[in-house]
Amino acid sequence: MPADLHLHTLHSDGSWTPTQVVEAACEQGLQCIAITDHDTVAGIAEAQRVAAARVEVIPGIEINTVYATANGERLDVHILGYFIDTDNADLRKTMQRQQDARHQLVADTIVRCNKLGIDLQMQHVIECAGTGSIGRPHLSRAIVKAGGAKDVTEAFSRFMSRESPDFIPRNSITPQEAIQAIESAGGIASIAHPGKNERMERVILELKEAGLRAVEAYHRSHSLELVKQYLRLAAINHMLATGGSDCHGPSDGYPASIGSVKVPIDVVLALKSAVPARTEAAI
Repeated sequence: MPADLHLHTLHSDGSWTPTQVVEAACEQGLQCIAITDHDTVAGIAEAQRVAAARVEVIPGIEINTVYATANGERLDVHILGYFIDTDNADLRKTMQRQQDARHQLVADTIVRCNKLGIDLQMQHVIECAGTGSIGRPHLSRAIVKAGGAKDVTEAFSRFMSRESPDFIPRNSITPQEAIQAIESAGGIASIAHPGKNERMERVILELKEAGLRAVEAYHRSHSLELVKQYLRLAAINHMLATGGSDCHGPSDGYPASIGSVKVPIDVVLALKSAVPARTEAAI
């Protein structure tokens, strides 16, 4: 049976509880899943408890980072972590830094919106986030509710796109810092959804020197050719491959994508075989 190693819950920007994710995974006949919420591990314990012996739940995380190029350009790079110790002190400090950066982004965007005549308040964003790790999707929905955009797409384009004059950058950590935190927690770091970006191959090879161990080759945004390309890149550079649907649950009339990307169980076995060596090296 296949695996899905990229799943989100309402503890970040998903619409499902961890329990609902597990139940959906069982319905899909998945053997193994990973909960990889953005900058938080809050949903893992519930998922593992509910899963019991029905499906394996790997403790994971997706850390949103900013990579600075040599010419000063800033790229959003997400780093996935697998088999992490969720109680690790370094990882906890990293998550707190990320949460602080998220709240500062919201505060700065609220100021910008207010100057533009949009009556956006922090409480509006908190209500949209619920129990989730507050972020741009929640901020976009709050802007729509405040009358600042006709829909989430317009709100995201105006306030979350780097090309927009109203864009507010987030003071996220670097990919190298995220990789270090994941390593400290005994985990394996993988770059998330590199996509069709010629620069990403160079970024991947640079981050490999910082401890990046894997590449998310399988992803619902990747064509078959891209999957093959990143599998080749990983193999040539002695890196692991990871993958998943990046499911955020059903939303706005769109069905959930869990199980839409069938990751071979061999991917999980390869990750597992690498964990002891990584842990021993850390000790």
